[in-house]
Amino acid sequence: MRPPATFARPVQTMAMRISVIIPCYNVERYVERAVESVFAQTHQDLQVIAVNDGSTDGTPALLHELSKRSAGRLTVVEQKNHGACAARNAGLALAEGTYLQFLDADDVLMPRKLAHQLSIAEQNSYPELVIGSSRILDPLGTTVRTVVQTTGDRDPWLDLMSHGLNITSTNLWKREAVQQAGGWSEGLGSSQEYDLMFRMLQHGARVVHDHEVLTEIHQRPGGSISQTAVDRNWVRFVELRARILDKLRTTRPDLDLHPSQ
Repeated sequence: MRPPATFARPVQTMAMRISVIIPCYNVERYVERAVESVFAQTHQDLQVIAVNDGSTDGTPALLHELSKRSAGRLTVVEQKNHGACAARNAGLALAEGTYLQFLDADDVLMPRKLAHQLSIAEQNSYPELVIGSSRILDPLGTTVRTVVQTTGDRDPWLDLMSHGLNITSTNLWKREAVQQAGGWSEGLGSSQEYDLMFRMLQHGARVVHDHEVLTEIHQRPGGSISQTAVDRNWVRFVELRARILDKLRTTRPDLDLHPSQ
């Protein structure tokens, strides 16, 4: 067993607060690693919020222990089980940062992630979304896939259609834009970040990309889900894609919405 982490205070990199929101449900095996990766960030103007979403394992006790070890820099919020989106919204209600990092409890940020993406935001007049790159690891820690964002002339609507805006933990989100879009849709079980990004784009969100691989997405053992859940997820994806198409047909008639042959 590794010794308990001590959360040092690295040198400050930029004077802008980022709120890190970690939804937690039965994640006692993973959440300490996620929290450690947050407190190892070179950017340290952080507000860190872990929302315990009615866990039934040792997650609540571990979160409160981590809060003590961090001298209170980790705020723990308790709520009944309402799902990850509700937990993110609970953290959003308390968030003070200009930007938000929504971090799933089994994922890991590389130490430069927040400072680097904040620097990209500064260089691009503070867009509403910084889309990050990622490395996906299996339960044994082997890299199974790397998703790298290319920079240049990209249309965020086409990226949204093709699922090209990566996933929740990789991105940096401007708080004001997330709030303006209405936060996370709590009734959704999948495609949650794409639903939110769709609504943000409808409000005129600007998008930039980060090609550096600074987020690790960790797959859990036994992570497969039932075929029923797979079917429901596909239905949600198709429904969201239909909404995007309807929007683009009326607002972006210049786009070629037919797949290339």
